[in-house]
Amino acid sequence: MGPARRPRFSAATKDGTFQTVRTMILEGSLAPGATIVETELAEHLDVSRTPVRSALHRLEQDGYVLATWRGRKRRLVVAPLTKEDGREVYHIVGALDALVAWRAAGLPASRREELAARMSTLNESLLAAGELVPVDFPRLLELHASFHAVFFEAVEAPRLKALHSNVRPQADRYRRIYSRVAHGQQAQSAAEHRRIIETIKVGDPVEAHCATLEHWMGAADRLCEIIEIFGEHGAW
Repeated sequence: MGPARRPRFSAATKDGTFQTVRTMILEGSLAPGATIVETELAEHLDVSRTPVRSALHRLEQDGYVLATWRGRKRRLVVAPLTKEDGREVYHIVGALDALVAWRAAGLPASRREELAARMSTLNESLLAAGELVPVDFPRLLELHASFHAVFFEAVEAPRLKALHSNVRPQADRYRRIYSRVAHGQQAQSAAEHRRIIETIKVGDPVEAHCATLEHWMGAADRLCEIIEIFGEHGAW
């Protein structure tokens, strides 16, 4: 009897492999700058090379994986965390968030007030979590993600949500690594959040857009300052 054959991969296997590898990158088990060997990854996940190849192709398109060349040999590496990449990612997320904030500020008054109340509660929880000693960083990241997700939930914007679901986790990679050294920045972030909340509550789309964009621009500058001090991860 010949060796057992692995079953043909299904659409579920294909998508599951993509999600698994992306999670490995986001959580750091595939570290920034690490070389990815397709055969080794397939063996680790106990799947054939086909869904792994498909997953890596999608991840390369989405910016989680980069191709480098040594002569004629192509290799894949996990996207490093660098100052310029972090700035670009934060700017893109900010542009998407700002568009949704603009939409949220145009909601009927009752819905705006309800949304503003939810955002205020999350923001105060976020500020309180940042003041704990020791800081619960996973909780801090969860609250920050919830704050920015809540006005996405309030509007009908399927295309924006699809784009956001791809790029936002890339910003979260930076937060997971660098938030532990971002001492003293939570108060500034919370103050910027309050401005966003107020502009949505009063129904000013232009100011909501500006406030959200400026928040992310400021966050990008703060991130770059931290990276300047503590260094990039996985850069070559």
